[in-house]
Amino acid sequence: MYWPFFRSKQEEMIALKELGYHMGSNLLVPIIKPHDAGKRVEGQISRVVQTGLRAALIINTNEGSPVPSIAQIVAMENNLKNEYPDQIFPALEVHPGVTASDVSWFLTTYSGRTQVFVHRAHTLSAAAFPENGAIHIFESNQVSPHFISAFSASRRVILRDGFNKQPVNGNYPPASYFDDLVYSYRTHGFDGFGDFATIGDVPYNTGGGQPSHVALHLTEPHQNKTFQCLHFVSSVPPETTDVQTKYFDALSQLIGHTGSPGVGPFSTLGVTDYCNNFVAGTFPGLGSPKRWSTKHHIQLLHSVLATSYAAPWV
Repeated sequence: MYWPFFRSKQEEMIALKELGYHMGSNLLVPIIKPHDAGKRVEGQISRVVQTGLRAALIINTNEGSPVPSIAQIVAMENNLKNEYPDQIFPALEVHPGVTASDVSWFLTTYSGRTQVFVHRAHTLSAAAFPENGAIHIFESNQVSPHFISAFSASRRVILRDGFNKQPVNGNYPPASYFDDLVYSYRTHGFDGFGDFATIGDVPYNTGGGQPSHVALHLTEPHQNKTFQCLHFVSSVPPETTDVQTKYFDALSQLIGHTGSPGVGPFSTLGVTDYCNNFVAGTFPGLGSPKRWSTKHHIQLLHSVLATSYAAPWV
């Protein structure tokens, strides 16, 4: 099963909503870390699960401006659970600052529900968590193999950031290694895997200024059962060129690689969005391309799982 991690940004939620009706299985369960508990974000998540998708909702988010309280997220989770029974899994992100008492509160509060723990850079003992019955998701670079081995009786998911994010768009190479987890997670002893799509594990922020370059990102299968990430970076002069021109320069490179319509691994809904935009010739802003790349990535990995006869276990 595939458990991608998102931070409830608008384009991420729209990507999931637009994909949900096309998945046709229960192999995809996005992890959503809300940055706000207002009606807008709740509505966006509602529209995701309305498609039939299930989602793991992190209760104790530590991101946002301001950071929503646990009580606010608990109320939002309860609203979603009442509207969509059995489609919302409460999740506790176990990061520095989370205590054994917090874990105990979570276990009591959500007794009888499918409980999800996302383990990230904490020092709690394995004894603080249930040995079986829960779903344990491990950020692979922040949790030791010894800790993971303590949960052999549980469903275990490996979470890893395959996106090699650069400080500025002009630094991206034409391609970089992404990951092999869609092919290898079972051989490593896990029941599922997750990643941060072509966004990366980047804490919530309100956005930056105008970029010196526009970079568009697409994953594709590579040699030896791996995935690489292609980076289509604008090549026009960065200091004197407007963002729209930079975008269409990068888009032309992308279409030159995928074809229009996209072929092979690029026959996805996300690449179709890029192709339609190329034909229309209208500048969509820089949010929509993130949505389209996310849609492409999720659908592509989901198709690998589906063709490998993976079966949902929750």
